[in-house]
Amino acid sequence: MTTAFPLLSLPDKALVLVIGCMKYTEIILFDTDDDSPSSMVWSFYPGEENAGRKPIPVYMPAQVCVTSVRDMVNQQNLMKYQNPGRSVREWVDHAQYIFSIDKIEFLLFENEACQFDWISLKNVFGKIDIDTLFFNELCSLECAQLAIRHFQSARCVTVFCPSFNDPSCYRNILIQNLDALVLGYKDMSLKIGLDDLLLMNSKEISIRSPNLTNKMVNQFLKHWIEGSNPRMENARFRFVNNQIVTKETILKGLQYQGMLLDEVNVNEQNKEVYYIFRRDGTAGLISIERDDQENVVYFRIS
Repeated sequence: MTTAFPLLSLPDKALVLVIGCMKYTEIILFDTDDDSPSSMVWSFYPGEENAGRKPIPVYMPAQVCVTSVRDMVNQQNLMKYQNPGRSVREWVDHAQYIFSIDKIEFLLFENEACQFDWISLKNVFGKIDIDTLFFNELCSLECAQLAIRHFQSARCVTVFCPSFNDPSCYRNILIQNLDALVLGYKDMSLKIGLDDLLLMNSKEISIRSPNLTNKMVNQFLKHWIEGSNPRMENARFRFVNNQIVTKETILKGLQYQGMLLDEVNVNEQNKEVYYIFRRDGTAGLISIERDDQENVVYFRIS
């Protein structure tokens, strides 16, 4: 990559962020965070008018739009720049050269991401450390399975798309040794069951589902006491549709110890904390939290 690349003539602020919007495709979003300046976030979603059956290689030249944002949640300091004529692969190589990028925080797939040629995607992004594969909105299960197959080094999977509503269709993902597995969002109707929870082999799991019940979590904890989910370190169960979480049902049949808190109300949330113990002596902490939005049961190995 030479200094003749037009990006270097952009204003100083533009040099903090680079992105490319392909004629066929995508918006590539770089997230430059003060705490992790060498991390990036990428997002793929080709425009509907360009949708076609033929796989799209990421080597082809394209009109690229670069978007930078310092705060992903609040969309603060959002800036956009355009610079035509570079392929996605060239943009990735250039960003690595300019910013010494060696890690992507997450690779985001939405809509028709499966239109991309997977071999070319792997060749471009496979050499960079990817923390999370993020499947959102209209991403198909087929696309997600292909992404996981081609980017096996990713340590976390986050799913916010309805195509994942039936866990029986992707149990091969549930059993993987991930660092984190996040399933469920407000637009999903995740049909999670106890058997699905017991299959999960991730260190951290987060479940949001209308199928979650007090009894299911209680049974899950009983199985954990007997030795299930040996890799799990943290779990979060988010109840929706105004389901009431009761201590009596969550802890039914469990030997537990209550924990005294200096503050009953933590961050304006009503919080209850209890300890249970595995047969090997490992302690697990159960935290039941309630607010106006939802009821959540947290479980972590202490």
